[in-house]
Amino acid sequence: MIDQIGSTSVEGPSRSSAALAMVDEWALEVHDGLVRKSLIVDDLLDLRAELADEPLLLIEVDQFLSSIPGKTVVEPKWWAATLATLRSELSQRLPAGAVVDS
Repeated sequence: MIDQIGSTSVEGPSRSSAALAMVDEWALEVHDGLVRKSLIVDDLLDLRAELADEPLLLIEVDQFLSSIPGKTVVEPKWWAATLATLRSELSQRLPAGAVVDS
C-alpha cells in the first residue's frame, strides 16, 4: 500500500516483520557507552509509527517512551533490555516460520 507521503507501507505480518528487523538492527548498535536519550526516543517513535495498527504493541512502546531514564543519556543495559522485551513481543506476533529480512 502507498501512504499519503508516497512511501511504501505494509500491513499484517510483514509490518511486524519490518518492526522486528528494526529492533534487531538497533540491538546490534548497542555498545558499552551511554546512549543519547534523543536517539532512543527517535527509535521508539519510528517503531511506534511502524506499529500503528497494533494497539497492544503501541501501549508497550508508549510505556517505554514514558519510562526512559536519565535527562540526556541512558545506560546501555536499559536500552538493551528494552529492545529484548520488544523483540520478544514482536516475535510472538509473527507467524511460525516467518523470515525476517535485516
